Amino acid sequence: MMEKQKGESRLGCILYILLVIYVVIIGFQVIPLMYNNLQLKQGMGGMEEMAASYNQFRGHMASMKKNLAKKGMDLGLPVTPDSFKIIKRGKNVEISAHYEVEINFLFMKKKISMNPEVSKIVYNF
Repeated sequence: MMEKQKGESRLGCILYILLVIYVVIIGFQVIPLMYNNLQLKQGMGGMEEMAASYNQFRGHMASMKKNLAKKGMDLGLPVTPDSFKIIKRGKNVEISAHYEVEINFLFMKKKISMNPEVSKIVYNF
């Protein structure tokens, strides 16, 4: 009876170690993606402040989208200028993006949709 308990504890330990290794491998893929998404969102906030503070919203949307796409590509994200939407609603400027990233979960691949967005009040000087 004692021998079965020893074998079961070894099997449980091995399964636990495999589970921890799997979680670490997935973490190495997901954490940089989330961090880069946060960096893109912060970059979007900086562009939004520029548009809101200096009232440069009209006529500069294409260059703002191009700059945001460059920032996203520098971060290794699959974004293009068409991935971004810049909308002025009342006194708010809203910048949003939509892109998908494929993550390999060892046994399957999954596409994850990322939708960062920021909103800021427009100040007219």
